[in-house]
Amino acid sequence: MTRRKKKNQVKTMALTKRDKAIIFSVYENRFLRRDQIQKLYFAGKSLPACNMRLKKLYESRFLERIIRPVAYGSSQAVYALDKNGVQVVAKLIKKEPYQIDWNRDKNKVRFLFLDHTLQISEFKVNLNISLRNPEMNLIFYQRENKSLKRKVLDPRGIKKYLVVMPDAFFGLQNDKGKYYFFLEVDMGTETLKRFQEKVIAYKEYWKSGKYSKDYGFNHFRVLTVAKSEKRILNLLLASQKKGAKNMFLFTTFSAIENKGVFYPIWISPVNDKPIHILE
Repeated sequence: MTRRKKKNQVKTMALTKRDKAIIFSVYENRFLRRDQIQKLYFAGKSLPACNMRLKKLYESRFLERIIRPVAYGSSQAVYALDKNGVQVVAKLIKKEPYQIDWNRDKNKVRFLFLDHTLQISEFKVNLNISLRNPEMNLIFYQRENKSLKRKVLDPRGIKKYLVVMPDAFFGLQNDKGKYYFFLEVDMGTETLKRFQEKVIAYKEYWKSGKYSKDYGFNHFRVLTVAKSEKRILNLLLASQKKGAKNMFLFTTFSAIENKGVFYPIWISPVNDKPIHILE
């Protein structure tokens, strides 16, 4: 799954400010494709320039490189943190290296998990690009991990409890206030019944007061991003059957890519007209 230089071939390099930012972004997202790194840090520059810098970071063991097998053609490289990158991240966030949540086994994942994580990263990359607008600030962004997992009683009485386990949780702020969002990245593999359970769980998480107790905030929205408009329509219909309203917003990755996170591209179960994420 990975390719590596032999130990005696490891090269040293002087890191630039951009190099450190790349390393930290890979750490934050766990995995980033080459094109995602290019969009963030090499906009307007040539592809060879991006590839050359990533090659140096790989050879110097700041980044690990993962090649995903494909049936035809060549696969785009995926990057993860490597041992020298841990040292960089530790200095950036003023921690000791042993406090960084990383080990080499974290780079060894199943390809389905890798694909899902890269789609979460795709949202974060586009969010970062949209946040170049000075009128909006990111308060925090936490990608999926066990600390976000919550359990709520099943109001239907079918199961003992339902699980809230978002792909990310983040907050935004502008001159009008603060806004909080849970992210659900839909790969099209989950059944509509399972998605409906997520809708019920999020509704109960808010209604029960557990969300406010856990985070100290009063409101949130659930953003679901899928790969196709057809899938979005199916998710909308499924969520409507479980009473989903303006708490839930839906869009496609292509819409985010083409117009940005803060453009009116979001559909709610009670409004056919696309709205702004903060409406």
